Amino acid sequence: MLLFGFTWKILPTSGYIAFGDDPVGWFSHLVLPWLTLAFISGAIYARLTRGQMLEVMSEDYIRTARAKGLGETRVVVRHGLRNALIPVVTIFGLDLGSLLGGAVITEKVFSMQGLGSLLINAVETLDLQVVVGFTLFAAFLIVLANFVVDLVYGLIDPRVTARV
Repeated sequence: MLLFGFTWKILPTSGYIAFGDDPVGWFSHLVLPWLTLAFISGAIYARLTRGQMLEVMSEDYIRTARAKGLGETRVVVRHGLRNALIPVVTIFGLDLGSLLGGAVITEKVFSMQGLGSLLINAVETLDLQVVVGFTLFAAFLIVLANFVVDLVYGLIDPRVTARV
């Protein structure tokens, strides 16, 4: 906020504009909150992906793919990255709960009205129905995200199939 909003005056530091009113204004008002939420976990995902890639690239099937004459890009993306992404997707699914909590705080910092502001106001006024409703909604989103993660597993690694 200090650099982009106050020093360089490139981006707005608070408020919200609806997408229908001004798409460019909507985007500019959401850049700083998006970056804030992305920087929280970005380094963790980068280190995890790097570590997994280093581990996967030393496997026998990578050497076999190179020996078969496949191009380096295909070896890295198709064989290496696909197998390295499985733990990254798992951690992302687990992090969605903390991302939701971070969004509540980010809304407060950037003076945006959303579910986070609704939750904070409900806690301050002891409105139990809203707090329980928000908790159930957050739990539903986390369960849905874990379901999507399970589906993504099947896309990344065809060996992972649903068994009933």
